[in-house]
Amino acid sequence: MTGLHRDRRGSILPMFAVTLTVFFMAASVAVDYARYVVTAEKLQTATDMAATAAASAGAKRYVRLLIDPGDYKDICCGPDDCHPCCKDCGDAFEVVGREDDLLDRNGYRRYCCSCGCGGMELLDRWVEYEHNGAEAITAAETFFDLNKPKEMDEGAGGESRIASISVRGNRGDPLYPSVIVRAEGRIKTLMMNFMDKLYPGTDLSSLGASRCSQGGSFYYDLNGKWHRAAREGCD
Repeated sequence: MTGLHRDRRGSILPMFAVTLTVFFMAASVAVDYARYVVTAEKLQTATDMAATAAASAGAKRYVRLLIDPGDYKDICCGPDDCHPCCKDCGDAFEVVGREDDLLDRNGYRRYCCSCGCGGMELLDRWVEYEHNGAEAITAAETFFDLNKPKEMDEGAGGESRIASISVRGNRGDPLYPSVIVRAEGRIKTLMMNFMDKLYPGTDLSSLGASRCSQGGSFYYDLNGKWHRAAREGCD
């Protein structure tokens, strides 16, 4: 009986060791994966803000208008007397300029003659990312750096960066008008790295994440004639 009891004790110890190892592995994965999920969401937020800032700050909206200059004030004289009157300023002409100037601030009125414009028609509108998208790129980099996860800082053993910024300013591009930002990051694991010793050849010292966001510089009006929104570019 004594020998049988010893045999049972001898078999329980390895099982306990295996169970404890499996439990610790599961706990390690749970802890580090939870940190990874939270940090990856922060990376997505930083990427979203970078793309939104790039599309907002970098885009300039332009319009082409057909303006009837209307009439100008003059003095008209008849057989008996003279009186103020308005005379035709000439034919309508096209003007190209910034939308915020010509439409938002009614800047087109400076092309009207003194009696006022005869009418104005919107012929075209579009978005330009000027200077080859330099402003958009700068805005994306600035906002990403301000919002990137602290857990991915170099001091925390990780890293994060913008992998690419794609400024889509070609009107024939289905992704126009938008800015697509792709970011990459790496978070240092706290517990999972112990498994590298159990499984040589693996590297669980860090977990990597990549995220994509698209900021749209779309425009629209109530009747939908000039509506333009980019297709999804982060599939």
